[in-house]
Amino acid sequence: PVPQDFINAEFTPTRMATMRASVAVRTPAPRPAMRRANRRACRIVCEAADNPKVPEGLVAPPPPVPLPPEMEARRVELAKAAALEAKLKVQAAKAASDAAKAKARAETIAAAEAARVATDPARPARPAMGDAPSPVESSEAPHDTSGSWDEMIPENETDEEYVTRVRLRPIHGRLALCRNEPSLMPYEHLLYGRYQRFEGRLEEIEKNHGTLQAFAESYKEYGLHPKPDGAPGDVRYVEYAPGAKRLSLMGDFNGWKAWEFEGERDEFGKWTLDVPAAAGLEHGSQVRVVMESHDGRQFDRVPAWIHRIVQCCDEESGETRCYHNGVYHDPPEGERHEWRHEKPRVRPASLRIYEAHVGMSSEETRCGTYREFADEVLPRVKELGYNCVQLMAVADHAYYASFGYQVTNFFAAAHRSGGPEDLKYLVDKCHGMGMQCFMDVVHAHASDNAIDGLNEFDGTGGHLFHEDPWMGWHGLWGTRMFDFGKYETLRFLLSNIRYWSEEFKFDGFRFDGVTAMLYKHRGIHWDFIGGHAEFYGDHADNDACVYLMLANQMLRDDPKFGPAAVTIAEDVSGQTGVCRPVWHGGLGFDLRLSMGPPDHWARLAHEPDFNWSPSRVVGLVTGRNPEPAVSYLESHDQCLVGDKTFAFTLMDAAMYGCMSKSRPEGTHPAVERGVALHKMARLLQLTLGGEAWLNFMGNEFGHPEWVDFPREGNGESFQHARRQWSLRDNDDLFYADLERFDGALMRSDEDCKLLASNRGGFTPTVHHCKDDSGVLAFHVGANCLVVANLHPHESYPFYRVGSERAGRYELVLDTDAKQFGGWGRIDPEVTKPETEGGPCDWQGTGVCLYLPSRSAQIYRLADEWDVPEVDQYVYHNDNDLGYAGGYDDEYDTGGGGDDAVWY
Repeated sequence: PVPQDFINAEFTPTRMATMRASVAVRTPAPRPAMRRANRRACRIVCEAADNPKVPEGLVAPPPPVPLPPEMEARRVELAKAAALEAKLKVQAAKAASDAAKAKARAETIAAAEAARVATDPARPARPAMGDAPSPVESSEAPHDTSGSWDEMIPENETDEEYVTRVRLRPIHGRLALCRNEPSLMPYEHLLYGRYQRFEGRLEEIEKNHGTLQAFAESYKEYGLHPKPDGAPGDVRYVEYAPGAKRLSLMGDFNGWKAWEFEGERDEFGKWTLDVPAAAGLEHGSQVRVVMESHDGRQFDRVPAWIHRIVQCCDEESGETRCYHNGVYHDPPEGERHEWRHEKPRVRPASLRIYEAHVGMSSEETRCGTYREFADEVLPRVKELGYNCVQLMAVADHAYYASFGYQVTNFFAAAHRSGGPEDLKYLVDKCHGMGMQCFMDVVHAHASDNAIDGLNEFDGTGGHLFHEDPWMGWHGLWGTRMFDFGKYETLRFLLSNIRYWSEEFKFDGFRFDGVTAMLYKHRGIHWDFIGGHAEFYGDHADNDACVYLMLANQMLRDDPKFGPAAVTIAEDVSGQTGVCRPVWHGGLGFDLRLSMGPPDHWARLAHEPDFNWSPSRVVGLVTGRNPEPAVSYLESHDQCLVGDKTFAFTLMDAAMYGCMSKSRPEGTHPAVERGVALHKMARLLQLTLGGEAWLNFMGNEFGHPEWVDFPREGNGESFQHARRQWSLRDNDDLFYADLERFDGALMRSDEDCKLLASNRGGFTPTVHHCKDDSGVLAFHVGANCLVVANLHPHESYPFYRVGSERAGRYELVLDTDAKQFGGWGRIDPEVTKPETEGGPCDWQGTGVCLYLPSRSAQIYRLADEWDVPEVDQYVYHNDNDLGYAGGYDDEYDTGGGGDDAVWY
């Protein structure tokens, strides 16, 4: 504090005007260094004018003299004029900058348009930017922009948005992927080389075709289409077959005459032929392409770009599964599907994916159809709370038992379930229910079928595949591997993605077999435990990586639906960067399948109770790649022949006759255990396992047995290639309870943001994990607390776990509820636990809960108050982890000791 005698005794207060005058007359003397008290006094003098309580002995400066009203008004007017002038200068500078950018952009588009006209005269031209009327000047209805440049460029897109969308590049030649992951620094030159290869290929495509989208629209030219500028009924057929010496089209329209309509070849191996209307080639005609190789061999194939397939019968043998023919698909307007719902433009906050196979969606022993699935299955999926349907086996495959993973005809919808218009009906109805629709696309490999597929299509071992047998064949699957370094292979596969996205309006794609694409060894006999050295360098197939980057870039560049597009990678190697943006140096996927935990769950399901410890469960759920992942307990992989569904593994033979809730002898112990663990596993995997959730069709209600498609080994039986929906419709069976729980779990995610809270790398931390008591707890979602008691028989009336926030909790979901097949040991109406006491489990406070055995609960904070303050951080040990009451020492408190070890 400043001494009072220094303030009051050293000088007499003087009026401010006198002080200013005296300063002006006197000659200033050198100022000595100010002491601490002097600095304090000067600060008090300076602040006196703003402080209503002036220190004793000081005089505050007089208030400013107000200006006359007319002068004050003039001052305000001048200030406003100056501000307006400055604003106009800024706007003029911005307008000049925008004009310069628009000019540069117009020149770029004009150059691309000129290149496009040179290579593709049939594509409509984009009007010049200066010729387009402004929205204010033009009152006409908006013109149809289908197939034009305006289809790819948003109407209201600013120049900044355009530049950001198409010109994102690494900064200063450094990849953000490596800057954010220091362990990748030794491999940055390899990753940057991969990115430069992508840039080079993209530049080549844009130079030849204008844009990547235009290149991927080759499906509108290749294959069978009405002849442009031709007479009605004329058909043009375009095919890539560099190994063919002659090529012709035949079919039932000309009595299968081989060389009646021959094509002409260009220097690149592209064949073109025209069929006049008089020949009778019309919608529904069966066709095949016949070729002659340079060594004189003649053979016929199904056109590679055909849009529909039909199964044929060999009249001599009487068999119906000998071969397939292509079908010319050009339905009249009355038979075309009329789209009623637009694709979603925004992806949901959290993806809940329902994986389905349309062919096995029927309960009857036959193939299900697209329309049956749309009318009967989709409403039930929507009712459960899923917001996305992922369809398997969409592309046609001659061998049904391949589960759709040995594709023969990439542009044709699977013919066993209906035609292309039926599939469009399914997707359209899915959009009408507010759900997205994904496609399981297989671009890693193709079937080795040479009669119906692409293998030896033009008589050579290459065509779209590697000619080297070591690279061109998958050693385990026996399928052909694409050569992604070939320009025409990129055209074929990128056009395939664009075809399904534009013509069938699929919202996203799950890329199958990505591991077989990323590495030259195809992932065969590799465990990928050697670190980054196994991901990059000589092992990597950089051409395949470039293709994946191009595919993701193409989908992102769609101005209308790009933000809602989702791509998922099925990669088991765990390579870093798969789910990072392309311009960061990654592959550009949004999500990757978390493939490790389901296999661990399948192993754990075979083991007894004492192996279901909290630490092991937490380890198997959270032991995944940190990139965004799709979490799932089981997919189709876990229940294929040779394995079982998760529910059937837990309950086994008891599912055949003991699933009734009204058994006279009571619930079977295996069923009671299996139902409880099935619900707990799904809850823990969803809340801890990733940013999205996936469920395979039927597993939501614990479908029994396994999946096995008709084949010679099972007598062509459909017994295990169907879904027994009637089991879930019987309320006397536990199947109905399991399905009700799955619906409640999906609604809990919607209400509590369980999956959305895991985005951005915010993985929940399990703050309570005690193997001796069998209890684990963690926070997730919007102020939610998840608690699970894995103990097979010990329940805890007052078990204290840590809580990050203080307040009153309400019960959101209980696996032990009666409507879910449990015992109903917790009453949600009276269970309103409140936090109390100091820190617990390294959290701000604690809450005492009733934890029934073999159950899990989700609590949400209903009322919140301040966390109690403590003098020092208090931590607990094993002796104060259990009940918050006075119990005798002989009762297990869950906090340690020999009596608490339950295994």
